[in-house]
Amino acid sequence: MARPAAVLGRLAGKVTGRVVESVQPDVVLSHVDLDALLDRIDVNRVLDGIDVNGLLDRIDVSRLLDRVDVERLLDRVDVERLLDRVDVGRLVDRVDVESLVRRSGLPGVVVESQARLAGSVLDLVRRQLAGLDALLDDAVRRLLRRDVQLSGTTGRLTITGHYAGAVSRAAATALDLLIITASFTIGLAGVNLLTNAFWGLSVRRALPATAGVVALAFCYAIGFLGIAARTPGQGIVGLRVVRSDGGTIRPGQALRWVAAFPVSVVPLGLGFVPIVFHREHRALHDLVAGTAVVHDWGDRPAELPGPLSAFLSRRAESP
Repeated sequence: MARPAAVLGRLAGKVTGRVVESVQPDVVLSHVDLDALLDRIDVNRVLDGIDVNGLLDRIDVSRLLDRVDVERLLDRVDVERLLDRVDVGRLVDRVDVESLVRRSGLPGVVVESQARLAGSVLDLVRRQLAGLDALLDDAVRRLLRRDVQLSGTTGRLTITGHYAGAVSRAAATALDLLIITASFTIGLAGVNLLTNAFWGLSVRRALPATAGVVALAFCYAIGFLGIAARTPGQGIVGLRVVRSDGGTIRPGQALRWVAAFPVSVVPLGLGFVPIVFHREHRALHDLVAGTAVVHDWGDRPAELPGPLSAFLSRRAESP
């Protein structure tokens, strides 16, 4: 015979099944006080018992996204209301504008654009000066019946390494004199201000001022020629001082070039006349120092203006 406990268990199971089958959920839920039930539930304890990572691992994200109607979702979004809730001032305050600008590369683009613009303007001025040199040289060539050779096939004629004429050299000398004069004037004004403030003395005397200008000009020319083979004025115009054979000048030649420069100036500037008529456009101090001045625009080719290039090409071909 079956044991009483087993019989009671089977009987209880049948009864429970019958009860569950006869229960109506709607009727049961209508008699349940949901607020009281929720008040008795410890939500934090329930959440602590949930394995979030395990739950997320069981979610098929691709399948979930496939079931999302994005268009319908966007249609239900009130953009105006969303924007009204955005604190633009606070958002801007949290943006690192400097870092954003640096990462965009905008400063580099601006610097590069400005450098290109400055280089284009400078090359334009250089071409005009070189063009005047070429016109003067063409007139002298015609007068003395000389041949001329300019490099370049089509477009602008290239004159890199060609001897610089009187106009370019005069412009470079004028710029150097302007730089020397301005530098000395500013320096003298500063020294005079200090000496007058501390000792009540003034240094505005003709002889010391003249000696100071000469000393500054000598050091200026020696320093830049010895280091860069060109003065700042020559660098702006696009000129460079070289040996007569085209090599880099030595410090001794730079010293002789500067020391002999006054010799070209003193006799009414007659020492500069050979620049116009000499084949290599060498002045008297160039002949003394064994140097010459050529066109050199650095990493860009020295060129003549396009229309002038075409004109000189036709002139060179004509007898």
